[in-house]
Amino acid sequence: MGIYTIGELLEAKRSIASTLSKCEKVILKLQPGKSQYTLTVRRIAAFKIALDLIERELNKMTIRLEEPKDYREVETLTREAFWNKYRPGCMEHYVLHCYRDDPAFVPELDFVMELDGELIGQVIYVRSEIDCDDGRKVPIMTFGPIGIAPAYKRQGYGKQLLDYSMEKAREMGAGALAITGNILFYGKSGFVPAKTRGVRYADDPEADYFLIRELTLGFLDGISG
Repeated sequence: MGIYTIGELLEAKRSIASTLSKCEKVILKLQPGKSQYTLTVRRIAAFKIALDLIERELNKMTIRLEEPKDYREVETLTREAFWNKYRPGCMEHYVLHCYRDDPAFVPELDFVMELDGELIGQVIYVRSEIDCDDGRKVPIMTFGPIGIAPAYKRQGYGKQLLDYSMEKAREMGAGALAITGNILFYGKSGFVPAKTRGVRYADDPEADYFLIRELTLGFLDGISG
């Protein structure tokens, strides 16, 4: 099953679980001993086996808080994930290194992802704020770098890590997240160009790559800044 991406496994799990539920309802209307009843029993057993196999595969992936012993490996992973991606070389691993000592750093949202014990991803969060046109300072959060080891990119792990960490940020009270990034990736997790919500990037007010997402419905209502 290792040839399938995590996204494909999750979609298969949802589909099989839905079909299993329908079969379990159908069998209540069938007469034991009849061929249709026997066939449905076999289908239910097969679906349960498939779900168990998928669950075992998914359980090989874990997300946990980063520990000091991980620092060097995580920074190496981040360097490899971003090397020559946006410019010759990269700075993301150094940014990560510096953020851990920044007062805005949120250690409760400093996550790593492992697959079968191998470290394959990381994400960190920092506190930020919107400098509103009416003089208010509205606290939000931002995240990044978020990196996935090159061998595991484009397999759904990045979105899984992002969605998990965003839910944890919401639980901590973050009302919105702002980032710079590719809308083709982050749009799948609910981000939109920040300027469409009245929030501008200070260095480039018309930037399409400056994105935002509400974690609390209505949090950005009436905000411009």
